[in-house]
Amino acid sequence: MNRPLDTALLHTFVAVADTRSFTGAGRRLHLSQSAVSAQVVRLEEQVGRALLVRDTRNVALTEHGEILLAYARAMLNLSEEARGRLGTDNEYGGKLRIGVSEDFASGWLPDAMRRFGTARRGLRLDLTVDIGDRLFRRHAKGDFDVVVGSRCAPLDNGTTLWREPLAWAFARHEPLPEGEVPLACFPDPCPFREAAMKALALVGMPYRIACESPSAMGVHMFARAGIAIAPLPYSMIGDELRELGATEGLPPLPDVEFVILHNDDLPHAAEFAQMIFDEVDARKGMRTMSGDPRKV
Repeated sequence: MNRPLDTALLHTFVAVADTRSFTGAGRRLHLSQSAVSAQVVRLEEQVGRALLVRDTRNVALTEHGEILLAYARAMLNLSEEARGRLGTDNEYGGKLRIGVSEDFASGWLPDAMRRFGTARRGLRLDLTVDIGDRLFRRHAKGDFDVVVGSRCAPLDNGTTLWREPLAWAFARHEPLPEGEVPLACFPDPCPFREAAMKALALVGMPYRIACESPSAMGVHMFARAGIAIAPLPYSMIGDELRELGATEGLPPLPDVEFVILHNDDLPHAAEFAQMIFDEVDARKGMRTMSGDPRKV
């Protein structure tokens, strides 16, 4: 009879799949790279299939790895749920008020929050997604315990997670619009909008706000349709957009700084912040391995 799959090995496999890096998974799990590799090999022996394709710089899932990943996530979620229902973990109480900027919420944060929440039964996570500037101001008023967001102007508050370029993004295969530069932006106040308008004004290029959306999906939609050019963090460009720059006559944009603000005197907030720091460190290692220094 086939032995059941080892959930500890599945946990390691999911970490490698998330970070696309043995080093990154090791940082997340506090294991050495060799230990992570050994656990993946044991899992591959259990299932009798190759799950990952590895070379000196990249880690990718095989077809069987993609299939197992969905089951692994479900099995781990059920395991955490069962432990919680049976009361085998310490009970957490209260709530954690988290504010996240739109550009950050659409990335890897949701899965990280799921892991954080399932490990802390009874802790309620209240999430608000908004523009970074508004979140920072509300944190100063005491509305949030943790805020993770982006800004283009350096300030004294908060801890920097990483920086990446702000870029002009436009449809990959559409011709550039003529005349005034049409912008697709988040509503004001938005650091990307402000930076784009300032950069264009400094070189005397006429522009107009052609499209405005409170969501990243809306801004992407207008850019993908070839209706407008969107100032976006480089990591948000994706395959359906292309980066514009000096070749198209557009001025340079400043870097985007992703920062975290949290209340040190609140244990749940400090734990959540540490989880974010660990995840960013893991992804920085993945970024170095992939050879792309411009995003996390």
